[in-house]
Amino acid sequence: MEEYQHLQVIVPGKLVYLGPIRRDLAAVYQRWMNDLEVSRTLTAHWRVPFTVEDEVEWFEQARRDPTRRVFTIYERPDDRPVGNAELFGIDFAVGSAEVGIVIGERSVWGRGYATEALTLLLDFGFTVLGLHHIWLRYYAANERARAVYDRVGFREVGRLRQATKIGPYRDDIVIMDILASEFQSPVLAAKLRLPGSTP
Repeated sequence: MEEYQHLQVIVPGKLVYLGPIRRDLAAVYQRWMNDLEVSRTLTAHWRVPFTVEDEVEWFEQARRDPTRRVFTIYERPDDRPVGNAELFGIDFAVGSAEVGIVIGERSVWGRGYATEALTLLLDFGFTVLGLHHIWLRYYAANERARAVYDRVGFREVGRLRQATKIGPYRDDIVIMDILASEFQSPVLAAKLRLPGSTP
């Protein structure tokens, strides 16, 4: 981890790491959201086209919202931003949050970045924030996303039938969740020297 000390690395991984979102990356975030292959399975797809100003506004809202923790996913070793991941709707009283993730750079799809980034995000949520329950929703047709969620340990708990659409096509929204007791910290427990962790 010493190799990252000159960077703003919050959760280090082997392929990627989670760092802060940045205002100067607004044009990069905009490019991702305006790529319909990227955004078509996101709830934001109906808002295309996005402007740089839209992304600056998103940055400011995310920065100020105490119920959100938003990260940029950076590729190792060149620190290139490749996506975003966030916990939102955080309820600290009950220990629950929803998760969202996007790999915006299509050139890195299929390399395991989403799986690792989501694992790192869960590590932050469970280990640092002390959450108990993290959940997500996705469009049923997004089979690539489902494969990631299964690998990370999410379980399907229900679906909203034909509750969304992409263009004229209706699709189910699938609900999945994971509990803290079903997750083992890969990085942060040791980094924070928590009891029972391996240094």
